[in-house]
Amino acid sequence: MSRRPIFTLAILLAAAAARPAQAQFHFTHRDTLPQKVVQRALDGYNHHDVVAIETEYLPAYMYENMADSTGPHLVSAVAVRDSLIIVFQRTKDAHLRLSKRVLTGPIVTDFYTMLLNGRKKKHVDMYEVRNGKIVREWEY
Repeated sequence: MSRRPIFTLAILLAAAAARPAQAQFHFTHRDTLPQKVVQRALDGYNHHDVVAIETEYLPAYMYENMADSTGPHLVSAVAVRDSLIIVFQRTKDAHLRLSKRVLTGPIVTDFYTMLLNGRKKKHVDMYEVRNGKIVREWEY
């Protein structure tokens, strides 16, 4: 019996064991912690990356603007994508600076300073994250 196949197998096993499991399977791992999901959406907004933002939301999610009285309603990712494209085309300086983040289980509350057309405005968003996706958003 030749020692070459056994030696080759031993080398492969040693190489696999030398790399941490996380490095071996990095292509299948996506962090689903609520704060990580919301941070990826925030980073997408600040880079004007509509696809990155859309990836973090369910295809249809509940949205409520607390400043008006329309109440919660279902919003499609397509509608959000279309409105974000318009916002980013019209306001090249659109940016959110995170002031504070509060975590309570699946709820993430972010306090921002928003920059739009050279004007700063205080902004609050609350997100509910389930299974690695934003399923509900409250805005004020």
